[in-house]
Amino acid sequence: MKPLIKTMLVIAICAMPVIAMAQPESCKVKVSSTKVSIKDFARAYCSQCEQGSIERQALAAITKGNSKKCVVDSKNGYVKYSTKQDGILETLEMCFWNCDNKNEKLIAVNRVSEGGGLDESFLEFYRYNVKTKVMKHIEPPFTSDVELIDMVDLSVASDEIVEEVRSARNEDMNKYLPIYSLPRYGKNITFRMADRNAIHPALQRTCTLIWDGSQFSVDR
Repeated sequence: MKPLIKTMLVIAICAMPVIAMAQPESCKVKVSSTKVSIKDFARAYCSQCEQGSIERQALAAITKGNSKKCVVDSKNGYVKYSTKQDGILETLEMCFWNCDNKNEKLIAVNRVSEGGGLDESFLEFYRYNVKTKVMKHIEPPFTSDVELIDMVDLSVASDEIVEEVRSARNEDMNKYLPIYSLPRYGKNITFRMADRNAIHPALQRTCTLIWDGSQFSVDR
């Protein structure tokens, strides 16, 4: 697995230090049935977060089950909790994949903030060992770096737009950062540009991270 560098999630981590600090490095998973479920992973993760956090709110909602704010889809291994705070839509979603080696599962946790003019996404991954019943935080299992230019439709964008995105640095990069969406159905993660108007919407594209049984590759 490659380290997380410039245009990937390290940027989002820097932009969202409070969330990064709350991130548990490992979680012991209490399996509530014969097979581990997304609710088990969600309980293990959210219970380690600070009181009053969206994770703890999600924990209470997931325990109760489906509602207007909460989706609990045990069949497809997906949960989502959304709430509005000061006009900002805050969403926490989780899902997992069965790995080809049969002894591990990959869990993704995605925190998204929308509505403040510039959306933000913080995506993290855990690898769960079936035998030890522990999920450990890992670097994103991507075969290559996610690039800002991935979200530009190169077939229609002008050279000027391409150069604008490629040369963006520091705070200017924020509007081009990836906003991730986990799959409730299927296996692939999608991502789009943080600012839907950073460049003309017709020049933007939604990208896909394709799951191969152990890691993800960017569909370019």
